[in-house]
Amino acid sequence: MKIGFISDIHGYPHRFKRAMELLKDADVVLCAGDVLYHGPRNPILDGYNPQGLIEELKSNQKELIISRGNCDAEVDLMVLEYPVFTPVVFYEKDGVRFMVNHGHEYSDDEIKMIIDRFKIDVMVLGHTHIRRFEKYKNSVIVNPGSVSVPKGDGIPSLAYYEDGYIVFVNLDNGEIIEKNKI
Repeated sequence: MKIGFISDIHGYPHRFKRAMELLKDADVVLCAGDVLYHGPRNPILDGYNPQGLIEELKSNQKELIISRGNCDAEVDLMVLEYPVFTPVVFYEKDGVRFMVNHGHEYSDDEIKMIIDRFKIDVMVLGHTHIRRFEKYKNSVIVNPGSVSVPKGDGIPSLAYYEDGYIVFVNLDNGEIIEKNKI
């Protein structure tokens, strides 16, 4: 089983397409939101093209499940023509429970309470654009970083779950950034 994680695409079709190429062998890709709009705090970089991203999403053949982010406005959802689920997505495969939420509405303590209450194995968050791997009891909290507008070390990234590991991948060169046992 391989489950991909992406977040914070923010309107960059070439970045989305690259992420889907790197995750072509994943069973499903879970997205933690912020799909089209660049957001008021993010710079507009070369390649920003929300309409192009709409076309990429329409042609995407990979199973993609999207949780709504804080920059996913009603008008974006109307033109997207792709389902965006709000604000929480549950996904379970082979006895592993995943929950996806953008992460802007809850404190870390609230996230941990949600993990406990719903017996989540892997909590996937976005929003900060910074990679995160944190063990919590028998669960992990993962932020794959941003595929388009990375913060922190500036490396655009994604992550995936496979064989009990969370693996972070550099979107630009496809190399593994880090691999963590859960």
